[in-house]
Amino acid sequence: VRGVTSCYIHDRWSEHLAVRPLDGGRGTVRPLLRDFERKIAMVTAPLVNLSTRRALLTLRETRPTLPIARSRFREDLPAVVRAFIAMCEEASPEGGFLVDRGAGADEAGHAIGVAAITARLTGILGLPAQEQTMIVSAALLHDVGLIFVPAAVRAKPHSQRSIPERIRFEDHAILGEALLEPFGTPSLHLSIVAGEHHERVDGSGYPRGRAGGHRLLRTAEDKRDVERMTLASEIVAVADVYERLIAPGPGYEGRSPAAARAVMEEAAGRTLNRDIVHRFLESFPVLPAGTEVIVDHGPYEGMRGLVSVLRPGGEDDPVVRLFLDADGRQLDEAIEVDLARDRTTGVVLAETAVAEFVRRRRSSGRVPAAR
Repeated sequence: VRGVTSCYIHDRWSEHLAVRPLDGGRGTVRPLLRDFERKIAMVTAPLVNLSTRRALLTLRETRPTLPIARSRFREDLPAVVRAFIAMCEEASPEGGFLVDRGAGADEAGHAIGVAAITARLTGILGLPAQEQTMIVSAALLHDVGLIFVPAAVRAKPHSQRSIPERIRFEDHAILGEALLEPFGTPSLHLSIVAGEHHERVDGSGYPRGRAGGHRLLRTAEDKRDVERMTLASEIVAVADVYERLIAPGPGYEGRSPAAARAVMEEAAGRTLNRDIVHRFLESFPVLPAGTEVIVDHGPYEGMRGLVSVLRPGGEDDPVVRLFLDADGRQLDEAIEVDLARDRTTGVVLAETAVAEFVRRRRSSGRVPAAR
């Protein structure tokens, strides 16, 4: 159906199960972003086929985005973002902060999804309202440099891109930084985040291999260190990785929030800011509502179901609704198992590979057991 990006099936297995995505661009944020993208496409049209080096030189000499920086866009952006943040704050964490966008190279949907997760993150971290607005604005525009990457390349899975295509794709960070540089002070955060959102705290990212930190609090010396990632960039980097994990993309169906948790936990302290990731993961359950699970031991071993009810303060012991038997046949009637009361039953994620990964980490004591 034209215009439909998500479909939620209501049947007897999912009855009374409320799994809602984060804000998908309601209000004025999507029209504002679309208008910005249209203007950017117009001013960059003569440059998109140039090499990265020539495009950068031309951008810095001619500053084609300066008229946009001086337009009403920069005045309208903060107000629109503040309203967007307010809507995102209403989202329940029970489903794991799902985003609402389609598969494929959906740059606008991705930008809005990252901005929505960033809005939740900045609130969880307790940042001042003005700082939240600045960082969410930067998240909304973080991938503007993709205008220089051919649509055919963006639509390919990463593994299928040639080396020149991968290099061009990675160059979107430094090109986005150059596009947003004319916005200047007080909008310097826009270009900084565009240029740094693919950097990693261990220095393994691109385009400059800048390292980051594992703390939220920064000393004055930390803030002056231009060779390290800014806190805003580290926050957007976490949101960017999580959004890519849970949302569909070229050749990729997207993981459940429960499966994404395991990947994010592994990245914490290695490639992503440890404190930010841990604070984010603490904000939603180990097994969010709607998570598909398999019973790995107990009287229902091998049966398949989904998490249907969570309890405040007891998210690791939800109610699971089983609807397939151990042979994959549909049950005549769903079986509700309250893991808080039934201590003989345990479940793991239905995504087999991730379930095995969680098993190994659980045995090492690095991930809490999910009953």
